[in-house]
Amino acid sequence: MTVGMMEKQKDKLYIIGFGPGGEALLTGEAKTAVDAVQRVFNSREIPLSQMMEELKNTVGGATAVLVSGDCGFYSAAKTIIKDYSDIYDIELLPGISSIQYFSAKIKTSYDDAALVSLHGRHGNIVAKVAYNKKVFALTGGKNRVRDICGALCRHGLGGVRVSVGERLSYADERIASGTADELKETDFDSLSVMYIENLSAANPHAPLHDSDFARGGVPMTKEEVRWLSIQKLGISPQDTVFDVGAGTGSVTVEMARKAFDGFVYAIEMKDDACALVRENAAKHGAFNIEIVHGEAPAALDGLPVPDKAFIGGSSGNMGGILESLLKLNPDIKIVANAITLQTLHQITEGFEKNGIANTDIICVNIAKSKQVGSYDMMMAQNPVYIITGTVMLRDL
Repeated sequence: MTVGMMEKQKDKLYIIGFGPGGEALLTGEAKTAVDAVQRVFNSREIPLSQMMEELKNTVGGATAVLVSGDCGFYSAAKTIIKDYSDIYDIELLPGISSIQYFSAKIKTSYDDAALVSLHGRHGNIVAKVAYNKKVFALTGGKNRVRDICGALCRHGLGGVRVSVGERLSYADERIASGTADELKETDFDSLSVMYIENLSAANPHAPLHDSDFARGGVPMTKEEVRWLSIQKLGISPQDTVFDVGAGTGSVTVEMARKAFDGFVYAIEMKDDACALVRENAAKHGAFNIEIVHGEAPAALDGLPVPDKAFIGGSSGNMGGILESLLKLNPDIKIVANAITLQTLHQITEGFEKNGIANTDIICVNIAKSKQVGSYDMMMAQNPVYIITGTVMLRDL
């Protein structure tokens, strides 16, 4: 191969993590690279879209892009690498992330903490705090400190301890601490770091038994049926899930644990049942639950798009409920329970009319031992049908 046919050498592009922003936190390697390049783009001073355009149009010589924090932690580096690896010879120089810096300032390790960025992203901080004793969060955009503290308070987590670091590494750096309730009216810089401590965080992987729930006079889905039904739904951690006809909230609470990075909406029309859902959710630390007091399907209006839905009770509105769920999400997965043959028929008929195929039906017959004198007798419970439905593949 002749020299003229050799591939043109790419220009060098350094992506440099420059920490919270203070120049003193630049590593020696980063300073050497910055001094050697022809041009430097600072992601704190130029919008990402503009910077990406500049990188596309800039030719000749080495370039450095300064990204806040560390280039491997919620960084613009990922986008730059994806879009410009064919143009530039890219090298990453790691920096000190804001969370590293802040954890050192408050003398708290982060190796056992959940780390989340809410800077320009949608994130469920309530679920993170509900199921993790320690959470570090980057704020920004619409997710400011006071908004996050307000959300924690609205969902019963106003008493958790919060530390906030703003303007970290600058001369006017400020660190404040208090409960979420105490800090919900305090203004902080948009780009701040929060440390949230919930020593009573629930273990989302622990099963709950019937005896763990307050019941009152409200019907409750028994634990074996509850576990099978939830397993059939296949809930992922970030799912949004509906519990239609929530009753005591036993299914709601266990689904909230499965969706430990998501949210569960408990739809219930009875006052006493709503009170029980609230009591059981608080008792088991399932704060990623929103109680919707009303009758389905009307109560579903205005709710977020669900990924999964459990129907424990329909009050005769099964057809309308299914139609509404499918309007919200045509690809939703639904599991319903039935005790009577009439309800089973309503569910299967409703599934068929609404284009739900691959219907799976199981009948669960549970018997539990009961001591009678010196003997143990198996006492049968009512059989329950668990119906799972997924939407048929549509023509492309």
